[in-house]
Amino acid sequence: MDHAYVRMHGIHKRFGGIKALNDVHLEVYPGEVLGLMGENGAGKSTLMRILCGLKQLDEGTLTIGGEEHVLRTPQDAQQLGIGMIPQELLLVDALSVSENIFLGKEATAGFHLLDEKSMRARTRELLESIGCRDLHPDTELSRVSKADQQMIAIARRVVQGGQVFVMDEPTSALTEQETQNLFTVIRKLCDEGRSVIFISHRLEEVLEICDRFVVLRDGENVAEFPNGPAIDREQLITPMIGSVLGEEYPHQDATPGECLFEAQQVSFTTAQGQTVDDISFSVHQGEVVGIAGLVGVGKSELAQTMVGIRKIHGGQFFFNGKAEVIGTPVKAAELGIGYVTEDRRGEGLVLGLKSLYNMTLRSLHKVAKGMLIRSRAEAALGLSYAEKLHMKPQYLGLDAQNLSGGNQQKVVVIRQLISDSQLIIFDEPTKGIDVGAKAEIAKLIGDLSRDGKGICIFSSEPREVLGVSDRIYVLNHEGLAGPFLRGTIDYTRLMSIEFGGVE
Repeated sequence: MDHAYVRMHGIHKRFGGIKALNDVHLEVYPGEVLGLMGENGAGKSTLMRILCGLKQLDEGTLTIGGEEHVLRTPQDAQQLGIGMIPQELLLVDALSVSENIFLGKEATAGFHLLDEKSMRARTRELLESIGCRDLHPDTELSRVSKADQQMIAIARRVVQGGQVFVMDEPTSALTEQETQNLFTVIRKLCDEGRSVIFISHRLEEVLEICDRFVVLRDGENVAEFPNGPAIDREQLITPMIGSVLGEEYPHQDATPGECLFEAQQVSFTTAQGQTVDDISFSVHQGEVVGIAGLVGVGKSELAQTMVGIRKIHGGQFFFNGKAEVIGTPVKAAELGIGYVTEDRRGEGLVLGLKSLYNMTLRSLHKVAKGMLIRSRAEAALGLSYAEKLHMKPQYLGLDAQNLSGGNQQKVVVIRQLISDSQLIIFDEPTKGIDVGAKAEIAKLIGDLSRDGKGICIFSSEPREVLGVSDRIYVLNHEGLAGPFLRGTIDYTRLMSIEFGGVE
């Protein structure tokens, strides 16, 4: 194997009293896809932020291209060929596709004027190469789907050049075909001698695309091995969590009660402007209803209509047997409908606030006396729920932006629990979180249903829907199929409906 282009040795990093990294080492070789594995909070993001100049190491050495460097800014890393495509895309909604791709690397003609023609042409070439043939360079980003925005972020990084591409959950918003397009791009980069550090909790994908794995746990190296025919999901999971994983999505039986929520012949518009008609389903007290579907068919938009973020064009919602016009999220909250958004950083959290304050944001009346918030009562309330979700107490004092993805998700869920929501809607509840946290979220969902809560899950992960749901619907481009009782539909049949017509 060639000499490593990146060599991180003896890396230590602390945040206050929390040791995030302890003597971590990592090597990245030209032409390889390195899978960086570990549970949320294992130290993956911190290590990559150090590599990309977003955080500074406390101890250790960082060698790039055979020379030791101290990276103080992302610009330092970019000049050495290190670039990151984060899970939370750093794009500008008000700019066009082409302008986003060339932001900071604009092509110029005479008199330092922008060469818009060449940028558009190069944008078309890039979009063609990554399978986005229908996307126009002049389209404003705000009109582009999340999936296409992910591909735009990748194209932007290719334009900026570099030797090592750090991809954090790059497939979380992509369809199966879009994921394969991305893998084609990754393989092409590696064929050119570049490298990709691939971070994902979708184990089937890392087994397909990665050449080698480095596993972190609790901020330390615990395993490193090449990929191969003998490597399977269990061999990836065991070092990540320190034990053999039980059921990935544990299910708890509950006894459904009265009908809590019902949609009758509802119609709405997707983010791509397509109309979805005649959607009817129900959620009872004490049951988990799963709505499965591929990315782009309108799952998230349907969830948003249930909480008043998006308007319906026709049909009717009923809550506790009464027809309701859920025109705003405030109205939904007043009725007792809670919402755990897919975009936890952009929509679910106030990133600059402590995690505890994010948890109690909708329930301050529970811990207030007059106009004053009783700090001890607030802390006790947050801690009681954090313990249920196996969240470390010290995390409550950290700003939400400094938590791992899995712990951020727990904070959003806790807010709904504290506010006593009767119906809790989860949009992609385990997106971007590790296998251990997935099991915890699944157990939590089961506990909530046993407590009489109505749970509605929207997910593009078939195993998740099959694992936790009591009743299942499948949304595709033709409409909504179902319901299917638990055990009457399997993975193959569910996928067939997702890609085919309504049964």
